[in-house]
Amino acid sequence: MSGGDLDGDVYTCCWDQTICENVKEEEPQKYSKPKFEQTELDSNARLEDLFTFYLENDNLGRICNLMMKIADFKGKQGPRNKVVTELSKLASIAVDFAKHGLCVPQHLIQKL
Repeated sequence: MSGGDLDGDVYTCCWDQTICENVKEEEPQKYSKPKFEQTELDSNARLEDLFTFYLENDNLGRICNLMMKIADFKGKQGPRNKVVTELSKLASIAVDFAKHGLCVPQHLIQKL
C-alpha cells in the first residue's frame, strides 16, 4: 500500500489462515529510485508531437511484463532476482510518466 494516492488504488486484505500461515514476514528491500535525465519538450510543440512522444516513451507495460516473466521464470526466488528488482524501480518511475513527464529511456530496459 506504500505510495497509494487514493485515486482508485485497490487493496486486498486476506485473513484466510491457509494462506496467511504460509506467508513469511521479511524485511523490506532497500530501495532508491534510479536517477536519469528528464527529456525536455519544446513548449511550442504541436499536439501530435506530444502524443507521439507519449506513445514512444510510455514503457510501463513493457517493463511490467518483462519483470513478471523473469520473476516467473526464476521461480520462488524470482521476485528477489537483481534484474527483477531493477525493473521494479523503473516501473515506479514509468507508472507516473503521464503525471510528471519523466520517462524511462529504452536503453535502460534493453541493458537489463
